[in-house]
Amino acid sequence: MPFFKFKTTHFHYQEMGSGEAIIVLHGLSQNTAYWMDTGVAELLSGDYHVIALDLRAHGKTSVDPGDPGYDIETMQADIGRLADHLGLEKFHLLGHSTGGMIAVRYAMHQASLKSGRLLSLILTNCSSSTSFVHKDPAANAAAMELLAEAFETLSWPELIAGLKLNPGLLFAGVAAAENSDELFAKALGLMAAGNSMSIAAFSRCFYNDPDPMVEGLNSIECPTLIISAELDWYFSKSSELMTQQIPDTKHVIGKALGHMTALEAPEWLAGQILEFLSQISSRSLARSDISQASSKKGSLSGYSVK
Repeated sequence: MPFFKFKTTHFHYQEMGSGEAIIVLHGLSQNTAYWMDTGVAELLSGDYHVIALDLRAHGKTSVDPGDPGYDIETMQADIGRLADHLGLEKFHLLGHSTGGMIAVRYAMHQASLKSGRLLSLILTNCSSSTSFVHKDPAANAAAMELLAEAFETLSWPELIAGLKLNPGLLFAGVAAAENSDELFAKALGLMAAGNSMSIAAFSRCFYNDPDPMVEGLNSIECPTLIISAELDWYFSKSSELMTQQIPDTKHVIGKALGHMTALEAPEWLAGQILEFLSQISSRSLARSDISQASSKKGSLSGYSVK
């Protein structure tokens, strides 16, 4: 069971496959299993080295309660800490929901540094802000307090039972699926490994920035895939905004799918990711061929026979 330590935080991660690295980040109340146990990581691992990280407050990652680091700036830096630990010079980055919010912020920082470290960015069902009620900070804080109290007072089975009755914003796709009961059971399995008190504390701290960071989006230079879903209407506008503002972007919408795309349609999701990665690999090879041809042409044109 691999871990690495930064200051007082012990990060848990899992690995699968070989090839170019893809660091993958899960959403709220999930863990590495969102990618590793749904089939997505297995499908990607035939061609890539998949590395799934348990975010702070989630899974087997443990933090110092006095300094948990539940803010987006600390958490985006955790991506680089994992990459440094593994000796990765370059990698692809895939983030879902909260993990996508963190991933896009990391991409902004890397763009400002001109690091060239990110090979690509893949964002599923997320936004570039961290606030759910964008125009009213007080209403957003109240909503996050209700969410935190639910984590503190209800068991995981009770939370899932409540979501079955009222799927809300994030489980509409799961509720609409033909195998809804099976998917809810899988969702319970993902959540049950979590510490609900830590996740409650995280919810109060993390979701408080309504700024979509448009200037930062404009600066992202790596190829970007944005995946949204027809039934995940809350993140539809933010997905459109990111598509408009990130220069080199492809946007795919999952028909009849909701927020939990890896749970609802792992084969479809992995297929979209692999197709995108294949396309950018082909582009890179084409640029390399053009560069080599230009270099050869330059060498020949500068050659003279005496």
